[in-house]
Amino acid sequence: MTAAVFTDIYRKFTEVYQRTLVEEEDAPQIPEKVLRCVWNDQLFNTPHLQSTQGHAIEVVSSGHWNFGAGPDFKNAVIRIDGQIQEGDVELHIYGCDWRAHGHSENNEYDDVILHVFLWQDRRGSSGSRKDTPSQSRPHIVELELKKYLKDGLLKLNEELDFDSYPLLNQFNTGLCHGPLSRLSKSRLEELLSNAGDARIQNKMDRFHDRIILNGYEQTFYEGVAEALGYPSNKYPFRDLAERVPFAELVRLVSKKGTPAEKALPLQAVLLGVSGLLGNRIPETSELEGEGLLYVQNVQKLWKKHKRRFVDQVMDDPTAWKFGGMRPANFPYRRIAALAHLVVKHSGSGLFQDFVSFVNTMVSISQAKGYNERTGKKATQYFFLEEDDFWSRHYTVDGKKLQGNQKLIGPDRARDIFINIAVPICLIYARASRSQPLEAFLHRGFSTQSSLADNQWLRFMKRYILGEKQRMLDILKSDRHTQGLMQVYQDFCTKNNNNCLRCRFPEVVDKYFS
Repeated sequence: MTAAVFTDIYRKFTEVYQRTLVEEEDAPQIPEKVLRCVWNDQLFNTPHLQSTQGHAIEVVSSGHWNFGAGPDFKNAVIRIDGQIQEGDVELHIYGCDWRAHGHSENNEYDDVILHVFLWQDRRGSSGSRKDTPSQSRPHIVELELKKYLKDGLLKLNEELDFDSYPLLNQFNTGLCHGPLSRLSKSRLEELLSNAGDARIQNKMDRFHDRIILNGYEQTFYEGVAEALGYPSNKYPFRDLAERVPFAELVRLVSKKGTPAEKALPLQAVLLGVSGLLGNRIPETSELEGEGLLYVQNVQKLWKKHKRRFVDQVMDDPTAWKFGGMRPANFPYRRIAALAHLVVKHSGSGLFQDFVSFVNTMVSISQAKGYNERTGKKATQYFFLEEDDFWSRHYTVDGKKLQGNQKLIGPDRARDIFINIAVPICLIYARASRSQPLEAFLHRGFSTQSSLADNQWLRFMKRYILGEKQRMLDILKSDRHTQGLMQVYQDFCTKNNNNCLRCRFPEVVDKYFS
């Protein structure tokens, strides 16, 4: 098998770009979209918020992400000094940006009730109260958010998955489309291929320190859990996996029984620690049939194991999201799937079994040559079809489904492979100096036909590629679609979709023309 490795060409020139970007006086080092994501998910310590004017603030509802002109979030509900107010929220990196962006003269901002920013003034600037909205609109309350953040800005910028959030701009075609459209097919394909490799290596960086601290098995398990919750529940799932480690769950796996019987105690513990058992799952008095029996068994098992995990129970069960998702993706079913994966791999370990499987595929490829069917087996490794209560139900009080539904379908299995398995296994391959293993992962990533089609990818096809069929035809593999997403994240997101400040067109001309 011809060895192919993940290249770092794209990462090298983006590093050069980032260095030149830092030299620009007016370029914010923290993208405003980070602040939008922080506000959207309320990733700050919400009790005892206080405005710069001394008002007590409580966020009842953060509002709706605004896709058009005007304030960043519409129709928020904020309690200020005990009084409920409804209106819009505007976000900035610096408080003085309110005036710099001309909001005081723009009537689209008349309904703003809260102005949120990370810092009051730019570094090295004395600032001025004239820069703030309270001069022209005294009813607007201002909140300096930096001191209330749960995590540091660099950590948030590194860990936030921008692909799971709404887009900043859904209407225009980027200025980079022109230079890209002038590239030959081979050069455009090279750019996206290198960017796809960089995306995997960026994910490697995210997992590297966690592997050092927690080991491969726990990190892999946390990553799989996170992927099962993607996009709405990825953070609660990761939190749950940290609170109930893989090794703890393995201890609960019985040596006898069907897979469903073995998984039930694990489901009970995960549902109990998640807080869903006592909050989102109805009381037994409201249930009947299979749902009643399932909940009774889970409650009994949770009571048995609760003392061992009582200190790990999640503080806020409302963190689990159910709105806007298909019932097949409800957290209960994903938790059930996670329990089955642990049972299935309780012998050697979830990560170790995957590595052994891939090494077997490597041996087959070396002996018979690589083919797409071999790669597809790897991408579908996490496909899960079990006879379980949750394969027949979406909720405990809902109707029984006509046929068994997969706990992990092919699309989610593929997502786990690309976003979790490949980057973590690549760390392992490089640490063990196994070029054949890296080459196999790269071939699987590069040759599998891309099935990705979501709102972000559709947007980027229009924004960056301009819906030109000649350019769209290049998006034939996961490597290319992931590359397109990486380009958007590295340039569009970090510049808040401000094409006039973006240097990507220069990068295209310099490195690929």
